[in-house]
Amino acid sequence: MPAIEGTSSAHLPRMQLFGRFRLTQAGRDVTLPGRKARAILAYLSLSVALAATREQLSYLLWTDRGPDQARASLRQSLKELRELAAIGHAVATTRDEVKLDGALLTTDLHEVGHAATSHDLHALAGLLDEIRGDLLEDFLDVSPGFDEWLLAERPRQRELVLSQAVGAIEANGLSDMKNARNILRSLDRIDPVNEAVVRLGMRLDHASGDGASLHRRYRQLCDRLEREFGALPSEETRALLHSLTSGRPLQDQVPAQAEAPRQTSPEAPAEPQRLGGDLLPLVLVAPLQTHGDGSALASLAQFCADDMRTSISRIRGIQVLAVDGSDTDVMVLQSEDALGLYLLSGSIQQVGDSYRVTLQLASGQSRVIIWSESLRFDSAGAEMLDTIVAKAAGATLPAIDRDLESKLRQSSDELENDRAVYTRARLLIRTAGHLEAVREGVRLLESLLERDPQHLGARLLLIRMYNTDFWQQLCGHDVRHFRELSDAHLRAAAAIAPGHFEVRVRQAWCQLRHGETDAARRSIEAALKTVSHDADLINMCAMGLCLIGDLDEAERLMQQAFFLNPLPPSDYHADYAVILALRGDHETAEEHFAVSGEEGMQYAAVRIANSTRLNGASDRDSQVAAKLISDFEHAWQQEREPELQDVLDWFGDTMPLYPPENLSWVRSGLQQTLAPIWPA
Repeated sequence: MPAIEGTSSAHLPRMQLFGRFRLTQAGRDVTLPGRKARAILAYLSLSVALAATREQLSYLLWTDRGPDQARASLRQSLKELRELAAIGHAVATTRDEVKLDGALLTTDLHEVGHAATSHDLHALAGLLDEIRGDLLEDFLDVSPGFDEWLLAERPRQRELVLSQAVGAIEANGLSDMKNARNILRSLDRIDPVNEAVVRLGMRLDHASGDGASLHRRYRQLCDRLEREFGALPSEETRALLHSLTSGRPLQDQVPAQAEAPRQTSPEAPAEPQRLGGDLLPLVLVAPLQTHGDGSALASLAQFCADDMRTSISRIRGIQVLAVDGSDTDVMVLQSEDALGLYLLSGSIQQVGDSYRVTLQLASGQSRVIIWSESLRFDSAGAEMLDTIVAKAAGATLPAIDRDLESKLRQSSDELENDRAVYTRARLLIRTAGHLEAVREGVRLLESLLERDPQHLGARLLLIRMYNTDFWQQLCGHDVRHFRELSDAHLRAAAAIAPGHFEVRVRQAWCQLRHGETDAARRSIEAALKTVSHDADLINMCAMGLCLIGDLDEAERLMQQAFFLNPLPPSDYHADYAVILALRGDHETAEEHFAVSGEEGMQYAAVRIANSTRLNGASDRDSQVAAKLISDFEHAWQQEREPELQDVLDWFGDTMPLYPPENLSWVRSGLQQTLAPIWPA
């Protein structure tokens, strides 16, 4: 509308078309006319030249009436509009036409368009944040003709808003990242599965060095598409992810400090880099072999391998690495101590005009095949790609679980073998949802150390278990005794391998439990100097610095971990969310909490505190709070019933945040949310 091209339109009547229809002037609501009169205003404001013929309006709004009655009803509605002091002078009528004077009123949609075309990201961010709900969402069953028009108009106007906003960000986004991110957040709310918006956000995240948001944005899209349509992102979006995460970030895309290589001191030779977590099975995804002509088949095979890695990485409890044919044997040897090692491979063969695909998952150590599938396709393309990826991702976790269960049964019959005892203990602890299994795993580790006090792996795992109170599955127990046990195992581990990077990380966490923040920082810095490119180690060090209160360095390290690991596990997002929440970036923190899927009590506590700083409570907040209460009661070890103060004390033991105001902030949020719903 021309009105918005002036210096100000604040004095003009304004129609809000997105969400519930509103008519305001100078910020105050104006009494609305009848329903059909409001529909005339809305239709004209969205029409070309802001005009329509009387015949069009009569048919649109009084479809089920005769011509004479429809025209009479239209005259009555137009009379209502002209009698409105705020907008009557903006409605012009002739014998054949009804028109709005665009110089005398404005709408939210026109203001969005003006801000976008003028590249005013600050104004655009504010306007888009006001959009809550769909176009004219309260216009229900107005008339058959109007309802049909509105059904087609809603996606058209959404797409117009999206395209205008995307154009504004592409023109000016990097120079105003704060408002660009706020705009993207609003667009994500308007159309949660719009891949063009997601791709733009991913490119901006990468250009600004924000690997955490890049992965969060893509994972969020994957979850929504799977939930709503049972589908994967498009090939274009998947290709962009692979392109942006395939290598280290460019020097000008992330802070230089994040890329500076750390030098290993001569006195402390570098330890070998870990290829698998101690408690997670590791899947090596090899490129699919091709048998046929042309580069198209090779490209399809590469896409399959990339997408299989990406899809499997979203499964909680599994680590994924890419390998090529030349380094598979080396990785298998370096990962022999992983809880479980598996190799996913296959081939694509062209047979005449059709294609045959074979997939198999084998034990990395024994090469025994634990799952295989053979597929046939009439043509190569997106459907073939999606089917292959879905088959591989869907079969991997069940096959691994069956294999681990078999190992668990086997190890129970071979407990005289220390390796079998250690494997069984890790398998029991990995369940993490069954306290008795964790207790049994800890008991086995302690018995193993009675026979072999030099077993470093058992020492390190026990330090972790006692320091985390059996994965936060115990509350109300003797915390001091657990910390003493952890300290004793740390001293023994340090005597076995004083320079080992994991010993240093465990030492830092023990020091944090005792409030020795300066010593903990030195231990973290020593660990980082030993191994500079281990994403999981950097993640652990980042969280240590988070507890210390060095949130800037913690965030930098987390970004480095996201860039080093192109397939970050879910706990990266939850850890990063804690850092963001403490920094005051509450909306982004909630986005990372939501996409992580992590439900540990310590994460839930921070998420609850973070939610108190967001606008309005939601069903999600209530569910998180109710689950924390239930989990805490289940983990409570004393005979008396737990009280709210027990939760506040527990959090201080679980996450000893520094400086004290960080801990006070979380406890205050817990108090505010849990007090009204705590069981009487």
